[in-house]
Amino acid sequence: MSTLALHDSAHRGGLLAGRALLRALVASLWLLAGRSALAAVPAGGQMLDDVRVESGEQGAVIHVELASPVRVIRHAPAEQGDVLRLWVIPTDAGREQGVAAPRESRRWQESGEVPLQEVLYEYGTAGEQLVLRFSRPVRFRLKPGQDFRSVDVQLLDGTAGDSATAPMAMPVPAAKGKKSCDVLLGRNPPPSELLEGARRCVVQEDWAAVLGLYGKLLQQPDTAYQAEALEMVGLARERSGQPFRAKSEYEKYLSIYPKGEGAVRVRQRLDALESAGAQPQPKLKPVSVDEGRNSWETFGSFSQYYFREALISDRQGEVAQQSLFLTNLDVTSRLRTPRFDVRGQFDARYRQNFLPVTFNENDQFRVSNAFVDIADRQLGLSGRLGRQSRASGGVMGRFDGGVVSYRFNPQWQATVVGGFPVRPYRSTAPDWDKSFAGISLEYGPFADYFAGNVFFINQVASGRTDRRAVGGEFRYQHPVHPVFTLLDYDVYFNALNTAQVMANWNFDNGAIVTFTADYRKTPYLSTSNVVIGSGADSLQDALFRQSDYNLAAIAEDNTATFKTASVGGIMPLTPRLQVNGDVTVTDLSATKGSPWVTPYQGSGVQVSYAGQLIASSLFQEGDIWNFGLRYSTQQINDYISLFVDGRHPVTPDIRLDPRLRVDYFTSFDGPSVWRVRPGLRFNYRVAGKLNLELEGGFEYANQPVFKDERDTTGYYISAGYRWDF
Repeated sequence: MSTLALHDSAHRGGLLAGRALLRALVASLWLLAGRSALAAVPAGGQMLDDVRVESGEQGAVIHVELASPVRVIRHAPAEQGDVLRLWVIPTDAGREQGVAAPRESRRWQESGEVPLQEVLYEYGTAGEQLVLRFSRPVRFRLKPGQDFRSVDVQLLDGTAGDSATAPMAMPVPAAKGKKSCDVLLGRNPPPSELLEGARRCVVQEDWAAVLGLYGKLLQQPDTAYQAEALEMVGLARERSGQPFRAKSEYEKYLSIYPKGEGAVRVRQRLDALESAGAQPQPKLKPVSVDEGRNSWETFGSFSQYYFREALISDRQGEVAQQSLFLTNLDVTSRLRTPRFDVRGQFDARYRQNFLPVTFNENDQFRVSNAFVDIADRQLGLSGRLGRQSRASGGVMGRFDGGVVSYRFNPQWQATVVGGFPVRPYRSTAPDWDKSFAGISLEYGPFADYFAGNVFFINQVASGRTDRRAVGGEFRYQHPVHPVFTLLDYDVYFNALNTAQVMANWNFDNGAIVTFTADYRKTPYLSTSNVVIGSGADSLQDALFRQSDYNLAAIAEDNTATFKTASVGGIMPLTPRLQVNGDVTVTDLSATKGSPWVTPYQGSGVQVSYAGQLIASSLFQEGDIWNFGLRYSTQQINDYISLFVDGRHPVTPDIRLDPRLRVDYFTSFDGPSVWRVRPGLRFNYRVAGKLNLELEGGFEYANQPVFKDERDTTGYYISAGYRWDF
């Protein structure tokens, strides 16, 4: 076919290219403006991958795995409550875009020992949030996952240690009132007061505070406290998951105090650590599974939601912008034996659109996950076969295929992966025109904190090289100042695809400083980017039409670069009140275009300044309120946004979530615009398994959408239910 055939579909192709770039631009604006309250259905792929409740040395651990790396920027309440809410920013590495419910849920293998009721991932005005609800107030400690793709919540109720290696018995005076054990960290009290506070921290198992207070005692000129301080610093390192540094502290103790009761205890702990280091560390066990017995359980959820969004015109009446019905099903089945862990998972949705079809917004059945996962603990082998999502090892997104891993050493694991990518925004079928294969090597942790991986991946489309990349991750898993880096370099195009850094610094007073820098091609650089705007359905079709063009050059010309950097901070003011702020800079580059795609001029540099105040139990025990203010400068306008987002428990089973957002836009070439958007969500948990949800909102703007009208009004509503089984 000649080049003229391309221009027959140029209008449709240009629109498709515009939509692709618009999605990338929305990703940058997301960081600046958050989601519109009127946009009832978010454009985010599935984020919750798995939830496990397991037992550890100090009590139950809730392990939540996510589909892509995230940065936890804050959480509330600080340490106790019946709802734990974590605000996160995803990196979007390997994350699909598409229509989803306003919140996701994931079931787990339940246990009567852990009062966990619900695990949700929500999209809202105040950003994306991971929410854990409990049937009663619990004490917890938040621990970041080892790869920034997971979060661990340690429950502190009813923990007990091993008497053989328990710390020395220490008399602790009864605390007067509710007193935090770490209140002395920012002061310089006398040694006796430091010792009392440090012992209180040991009883409360606040190991970060134990390190801080006993560290102060080690700096005292009076050596009477040194033996106890050295022993407790080693214990705190051990209980904090730092065996390398714990052994160093224990060895130092024994070199100074080789005899006595303390030396016996320390030598026992040191021997236990050295024995553990000689063999793979045992994985956490499910709290409800007895050692040596088989367990098989099936659980999941079924939900249906209706969404409607409309504008109201004086002349045209109600004009629907969105009207669709979503049905979601997820089922997980687990089999646990003394040797094997087997998990099968199936997640699917059906979207019924009631508006005229535009592009791909037609009725659609989509299977997100359909895989079987098998792990052999004895051999160190694991594998997953079927439809799945992966955001590491160079694989970025959903595919049909398999992954096999072999841990040949406690600190080394080799992985091979291969399959067919699943087309985004299309039907549930894979893209048979493309296939990929890759290998990666996971290492660590070394010296307690250093871990990561390196990878090579090759993808072929229509018999041609589509993508060939090397890269890896480096993770510094320190509990105080963790760092995550990701690098992806395409050796076929000789171009950097992704470079990403995320880092936190945690202070003794609870303050946190965060930093993120991200450089990425959007979409990922590949020869298939030739298809953008061409009207072709595949690279094979594009090759037939475009054989006289330089495919690599067109692919690069059609690919934009997204850059962002953000610095933020969190400061707790009281146990129930915290303030945070951030500065974010983003830029989506221009594209050169092609014979059938108009060049995109780019977004320009956009700067956002934001501050939020988060209050727990402000009006009633268990409520959470988020008050935010954001100012942004963009290429076409500046705007100020004020929002309030509340979570108010009326009863243990009924919640009201009010929200309000007010935006003020100052356009460079037009009048200023006010926009007000209040909303309310009602949630009723019936009999513990059935959740009824109703949400509605209104919008008013003083700028008209329709000709010859003074202003704009609109509304949105969603209603549905979720049944957990």
